[in-house]
Amino acid sequence: MICVDWFDPGTRAGGPIRSCVNLIKLLHHDVKFSVLTGDRDLGAEECYSRVRCGTWNNWNSQATVWYAARRQHVTGAFLSAFRRVQPETIYLNSMFSLFGAIVPLLSHRMLNANTRIVIAPRGMLKESALSMKRWKKTPWLTFLRMSGIASRVVFHATSEQEAAEVRGLFGTSTTIRVVPNIPCLPVEELSVAQKVPGKLRLSFAGRVHPVKNLLYLLRLLNTVKCECWLNIIGPIEDVAYYQACQKEIAGLPGNVTVKFSGAVSNENVLWFVADSDFMVLPTVGENFGHAIFEALSLGIPVLIGDQTYWRDLEKDRAGWDLNLSQPDQFRAVLERMGQMSREEYQMWQRGAHQRAIRFFDENDLKSAYLELLLGHNAATEPSRDRIDR
Repeated sequence: MICVDWFDPGTRAGGPIRSCVNLIKLLHHDVKFSVLTGDRDLGAEECYSRVRCGTWNNWNSQATVWYAARRQHVTGAFLSAFRRVQPETIYLNSMFSLFGAIVPLLSHRMLNANTRIVIAPRGMLKESALSMKRWKKTPWLTFLRMSGIASRVVFHATSEQEAAEVRGLFGTSTTIRVVPNIPCLPVEELSVAQKVPGKLRLSFAGRVHPVKNLLYLLRLLNTVKCECWLNIIGPIEDVAYYQACQKEIAGLPGNVTVKFSGAVSNENVLWFVADSDFMVLPTVGENFGHAIFEALSLGIPVLIGDQTYWRDLEKDRAGWDLNLSQPDQFRAVLERMGQMSREEYQMWQRGAHQRAIRFFDENDLKSAYLELLLGHNAATEPSRDRIDR
């Protein structure tokens, strides 16, 4: 049983939704999935219109999904769902969600002792993430450690870096499984490159929120010399931050054009990104970065910060992962991108696509996720630092 705040048909929460959707698509022939989630998208006031809210739904014949109203969550949706489903494993897709993590973990003593509990931190243990509302997060993490709950669950880390973050907070005896995220498949054929020297089409796919760092990108564009277009794709999550971005856009030079496409379906995100030359996402930290992988899978090179899963991109001609404290490096790369010829761009296009293909070649994701979800209960394993690929 998966507990997650937002699920399909929601789109605004981005990566966490796609992680769960892709997990079910990969394993639904081998695992019977149930999902407990909310009845509306991130920041939405209205319930989903295409599902039966407040009850169980058949989701694409691959899972049963309960789109619970908040009052149902408050009155015990988790325990009700647990008694109905009697799951072998509970998968928590958050560290700090009230109904997606805290309530299930506080209820763990009422569960079947053999129930396996897997927690996916989803990048929430990065220092950049913990620094936001630290006064709320630190007491909860301390409680998990001191109560022994953290020692009785399995942590799903998607990289060795995230595994180190878990160990740093909960100790070296914590049970950890390192299994990369499940992204979409790369396209089979690349689109014909339309890159023109002196012109630059950029996309930014992410929430309008300080973590995604759109304001940083807009300030970089102040010095771009070529003719530049930027398409911002994603929901406005922080209104004050959005207003600061609008103020920066108003002061950009005449050679830079910015368009806000807003919150769109994942299919339209892919279409908008494919229509750009490069995707730029100077995020301060990502657990995986579905938007980054999706750009690579389309053959769109990326310019990103160095706090993500995706590193050493330049050597593969797949893009650049740079230190955010060096904005001049970003500016230099933007100028290089702008002046790039069609022939040179095609090499970077192929490099991006090959990097995405290599990800699938190097990871047997189906076997790894079956072991993560259905492996021996962590409580029966020896108490030592266990990190498996």
